[in-house]
Amino acid sequence: MATLKGKALIAYLVVCVFWGSTYLAIKVGVTELPPFLFAGLRFFVAGVLLLIIARALGDPLPRKSDWKTLAIVGLMLLAGGNAFVVWSEQYVGSGIASIFVVTVAMWTALFDAIIPGGSSDLR
Repeated sequence: MATLKGKALIAYLVVCVFWGSTYLAIKVGVTELPPFLFAGLRFFVAGVLLLIIARALGDPLPRKSDWKTLAIVGLMLLAGGNAFVVWSEQYVGSGIASIFVVTVAMWTALFDAIIPGGSSDLR
């Protein structure tokens, strides 16, 4: 049981370091490349690496019928969210950018609660 807790702590620390260093890497990256080019290269490299890992583990490629949905979701997530975080880091520090990203879930819940017809309430 103790080794499981140790492994969980190590996994947690690895996630914190990699996830936390993302915003610093973006801040450095946008000083060298235009923000959308930097974001596109970053996501392209990550996608290729994930595809290689998935194929090495024996995972099949998505079905032909799924590609359209996957492309739309990917475009919305990457272009609609992450690319604009990269763009914004030209003007704000990496710490501020990370705080805004972390609070997105809170803002979403708050707006859902105060907008008429939302599925949540403040109670």
